[in-house]
Amino acid sequence: MSDASAPPRAGHSVISFLKNMVFAGVSAASAVLLLLLLVLASRRLGEVEYGKFSFALGLGTIFETLMDFGLHQVAIRVVARDRSMALRIFRNSLGLKAIWASAALVVLVAAATILRSETDVRLACYLIGGSLVLRSYMLTVRGVLQGLERFGWDSTVVIADRLLLLVAGGIALETGGGLQGLAVAFVASRAMALLFAAALASRQIGPIGVSFDRALWSELQRTAIPLGLFLVVINLYSRIDTVMLGVLRTDAETGFYQNAYSVYEGLTYLPSILAAVLTPRLAALFVTDRRLHRQIAVAGVSASAGLAVIIGAVTFLYAEPLMTALFGVQYLASAAPFRILSAGLFLVYALWILHITAISMNREKLLLTTGIVGLVAKVLLNAFLIPHYGPTGAAVAVLVGEAVSAVFITRGLLKRPDGCGRREPT
Repeated sequence: MSDASAPPRAGHSVISFLKNMVFAGVSAASAVLLLLLLVLASRRLGEVEYGKFSFALGLGTIFETLMDFGLHQVAIRVVARDRSMALRIFRNSLGLKAIWASAALVVLVAAATILRSETDVRLACYLIGGSLVLRSYMLTVRGVLQGLERFGWDSTVVIADRLLLLVAGGIALETGGGLQGLAVAFVASRAMALLFAAALASRQIGPIGVSFDRALWSELQRTAIPLGLFLVVINLYSRIDTVMLGVLRTDAETGFYQNAYSVYEGLTYLPSILAAVLTPRLAALFVTDRRLHRQIAVAGVSASAGLAVIIGAVTFLYAEPLMTALFGVQYLASAAPFRILSAGLFLVYALWILHITAISMNREKLLLTTGIVGLVAKVLLNAFLIPHYGPTGAAVAVLVGEAVSAVFITRGLLKRPDGCGRREPT
């Protein structure tokens, strides 16, 4: 086992930073594996069945954040500031997460049962929800690895998870398993990926085990709750349009929008590369060098938004050929909402860095308020636009919601740049 408490010999060097960027880039690039699975599913399932799958995936993802409830981000921040805490945080997070994961799965089952009457859709929701519990435990491993800036091993966990999911899902689809076969593949692949992550964690962090340190559980939960509430809100923000389409419009239209949003979401993994590397660095700098913290945060926002302008222009112009090349001519209707989503890429790219900057400054309340404001704006717009304009209306709601969120969090960070300076778990 590596010594998790040992300080990095060149933790803040340019070489270390660039190496971490490469590993984070590999993790982000592995999102292509998920896109390939969605492409295959859209072609093998057909518009209606694929729409059902999109609804189940969207609903499950909304509740996924309840299973972690901010522990992933807290682990990164605490371990980045004190590496000797890695094993304690890891073991106590495993125990604490069991409570949240169980509760979230119960609520997901209830929501799926209420929202959809079809047995196949309900079962798909239940199975995908179970797979997300397993994925949530992988996030615990990843949070500690990222806090230790061991991005190479973090990339290994991510790639293994997504590759197993692509292989298992592909086999299920190609053998005629349909919607239910694909949902079962999610559970099976995530179980295998979790076993792999657990084996790796035992070597990199320490022996696997569940600890109950009452004081630490209390402090972890107190610190994580504001972050967890924000992540629940932001995840609901990201998926509510798909769920509302599944309830208010047709399954086929839900599938059209899912294709557009999945490519859009894949493009947003690019700023996640920078965000992943900056998260532990900004967390450490906030308590050691506020001036450098501010400079790096501003540079990160500027670089991320600038990259989005270029990517957004290209995808806006080539929306139709891109959608048809990926999903087939039967999904040409996905191009219109995708073009609208592309126009707002610069907003979501900037928000990636603004979010992790706020986390590094202990500004969880600002994050939560920002998420709620954006969510309310988006839900109200969706309630009006989706019944009249379908997937295109949902895309417009995303664009407006991102703009509202970006303005709100920027004003909040500028108004109180020093943050609240709350202590971390010890």
